[in-house]
Amino acid sequence: MTDLDTVENAIRRRSFGTLSTLDRDGNPHATAVTYAAAGEGTDLTLYITTRTTNVKVGNIRRRPQVALVIPVPHRFLPMMPPAAVQFVGSAEILDHQNADARRAFHVSWFLRRILAAEERIVSQGAELCFIAVRPRRWLFTYGIGMSALDIMRHPGEAIGRVDLTGGN
Repeated sequence: MTDLDTVENAIRRRSFGTLSTLDRDGNPHATAVTYAAAGEGTDLTLYITTRTTNVKVGNIRRRPQVALVIPVPHRFLPMMPPAAVQFVGSAEILDHQNADARRAFHVSWFLRRILAAEERIVSQGAELCFIAVRPRRWLFTYGIGMSALDIMRHPGEAIGRVDLTGGN
């Protein structure tokens, strides 16, 4: 098992991932997203800013089941494949004025710039919204909390998971 604090820290320190949704025929649709995590001390929720006209929004409205993969690059060895956190969960479309989502996007300069860019885009004709993504019980990991050298030496030990309910 991987330590929950280590995994949550990896998620909260990142802002990029790949979100997968299901289209009306059940086919996967994957897209790169920028996310902001809810504040520490709250249930793990990731907020994605987007527009109501995007494919992922329509897919989530029909089927809220999603998967998210978050790469965690090795700090001093960027040529190595990244560590990763991945999970399945549920998604919900939120209004662009949602206070929790807006608060999450105001924690850093970078995330404020992402939100501002989306707001500029919507001023040209689309409607801004947020997607709230909440993981189910398990967060699956590869290489989280390990050095790149340790992963290469013991790849089987790089596989981990965290139970969000505190059980086993």
